[in-house]
Amino acid sequence: MNLSNVNESLSTEYSGITILAPGAFMLSLLIIFGNLTTLIAIKRMPSLQTKSNAYVASLACADIMVGLVLIPYGLWLIPDIRNRFDQTVTMCNLIMSAGSSAIVVSILNLLLVALERMVYINYPFFYVRVINNNVIGVSITFPWLIGLTFGNSQWFINVPKTNPPQCVANKILPTFYYKYVATLMYFIPSAAIFAIYTKIIMIARKHSTAIKKMNVVQPSSDKVAWASRPMAMSDENWKAAKMMMTVFGLFFTCWTPRFILHTVPDDYLNKSVPEIVYNLFMMMGLLNSGINFLVYPLHNMEFRKALIHLLCFWSRSHDQLFSVVKDIHITNISTGKILNN
Repeated sequence: MNLSNVNESLSTEYSGITILAPGAFMLSLLIIFGNLTTLIAIKRMPSLQTKSNAYVASLACADIMVGLVLIPYGLWLIPDIRNRFDQTVTMCNLIMSAGSSAIVVSILNLLLVALERMVYINYPFFYVRVINNNVIGVSITFPWLIGLTFGNSQWFINVPKTNPPQCVANKILPTFYYKYVATLMYFIPSAAIFAIYTKIIMIARKHSTAIKKMNVVQPSSDKVAWASRPMAMSDENWKAAKMMMTVFGLFFTCWTPRFILHTVPDDYLNKSVPEIVYNLFMMMGLLNSGINFLVYPLHNMEFRKALIHLLCFWSRSHDQLFSVVKDIHITNISTGKILNN
């Protein structure tokens, strides 16, 4: 009777995991296509080649990395293939290290974006004088160095806790690593980003209050012209900050449930949390990498123009390709008729 219940439970678990596999493959295509679109838009549109968007491009590269990791992860979700993956240490390490690296790179890039916006808004003269393309380029290397170091360290500390091995974080990594190191690598930057954006919101409210007070007094036309420029810049800065707040908010919403699971005691996690829940939270986090490229056009006119331009270009290219194929087909038919005659 107990054996029957266990088999039924495993069957339900496997069927749930198998349903996630096609979703992982489709999500992989969405992530890769969407973030390539973001990179192409920044490359082709001079108006998008700003210091701030350098971090957006770096974040898109990290998301593409997630999309590539999803391919072997989707295979791992299929029970028959999963058994082979669990036995292959190299493949398990590849999935876990690449995924961990991409998450750390993403959160650190979001931290750099928040810092860049903070400096630009609060210390504009310092920003213009000190922050140049070289500084931005060097700063972007740090998230990648830290992320890749953090992710690849798993190759050296991977110690299976079960027999046969299972390619799951709490069953293959030391407890201190996934419960404390990995969790702190997520929550400490998140807390810093929350603090920075809170400061930006306070600055925005302060500027808004100051502008309203200025509008109470009827200034001369010269003063209106002078005052309108910082107000316009403030609006532009606020929109850029709000876009990245949305990106971070979605990132935090998607990944936090997964990292909260890291804090759950192993005994309770193994007995009371179904594996399907664990995998759903993982998929929820990975889904974030397929959302950002939709956020940019919604909040930024230049990204919107670039997306429309690319869609029109691809549509025209498709029509031209179809026309060429049609002409070749007609030519082949005509040639066949001549030869037959």
